[in-house]
Amino acid sequence: MASIIIIDDQSTTLKLLAQLVKSLDFSTEPIQVTTFDQSTEALNWVQYNTPDMVLIDYKMPEINGIEFIKLFRRSKGCDSIPVIMITAYDEQDIRYKALDAGASDFLSKPIDHHECRARCKNLLTLRTSQLMLEKRNYVLQHKVTHSTNAIAERERETLLRLARAGEYRDEETGNHILRIAKYSRLIAELIGLDERHCDLIEQASPMHDLGKIGISDSILLKQGRLTNDEFDTMKSHTLIGYEILKDSPSKYLQAGASIALGHHEHFNGLGYPYAMRGEEIPIEARIVAIADVFDALTSVRPYKEAWSINDAITFIQTQRGKQFDPDCVDVFIDNLDRVKYIYCALNEISQHNKEEPNLCLQQDLS
Repeated sequence: MASIIIIDDQSTTLKLLAQLVKSLDFSTEPIQVTTFDQSTEALNWVQYNTPDMVLIDYKMPEINGIEFIKLFRRSKGCDSIPVIMITAYDEQDIRYKALDAGASDFLSKPIDHHECRARCKNLLTLRTSQLMLEKRNYVLQHKVTHSTNAIAERERETLLRLARAGEYRDEETGNHILRIAKYSRLIAELIGLDERHCDLIEQASPMHDLGKIGISDSILLKQGRLTNDEFDTMKSHTLIGYEILKDSPSKYLQAGASIALGHHEHFNGLGYPYAMRGEEIPIEARIVAIADVFDALTSVRPYKEAWSINDAITFIQTQRGKQFDPDCVDVFIDNLDRVKYIYCALNEISQHNKEEPNLCLQQDLS
């Protein structure tokens, strides 16, 4: 049902215009007409209602037609609604000002019945087409959003599966890459990175060890200490991961390449592969370095038992400013309750760390 408001301080003109508008051969449903003899009342009405067309006389008390149009156009949802200004035939300067204010069309006094019906019908038809287009755009936008979300979800799934490729041969890693993602996001949020950067780090961090797919089982799964040559080979997993990921157009894989290359660099410049130091190391790699070491320490590996959380935190504290970025260490340790929550939510306690069952029971009950 089309809704039209008519504003005129002369009751005779108001009634005439209402009759003409109601008689329009426009749709099967009757046209709803609301009349006002004060423009201020009409402005109050449009704060809570949205008309499909407005007819207003220029000569109104308090607020004239031009001022009304200016205020009307500023109202929510009223920027494109058709407005017909009613003026005397010879008021050309008024028409120019009305056009500048946002008038859509004009009617001259005395009102020509045929012209009035034709102009109103044309503008209502335009309004109907506009609403249909807006509805179609909304539906299309909804479909685009749905499709985009689906694509993003598939990309996240692909990233996770790609990350698992680097962990596949290590039977003891469990939820390692999921914990790395959550620890990394926590640190990123706590040091003040924006939402998009935090999401990027969370999605890319699981690919930190993708290069391990190029390391032989004899080294990767060796029970005991690696020889110097074996350790040099193990170091190459940073370069292998970088080479696999670096040329992708995906922002996640690009970030993954940066993390794969830099997560074994040390803040004091004594890491590998390039001995970068301080802020030369990308922030995402500095973040993942802490997450990776903490999770490695608190998890079973072929060459060691799991450490307790307290022992792991003590080690990280001793490496503040040496192996790790001091700011990242500080926020990680200062928010240990949130770290423990992630640990408990994604850790297989019965297999990996038998010293922490009471901690996880506490977390579950809190």
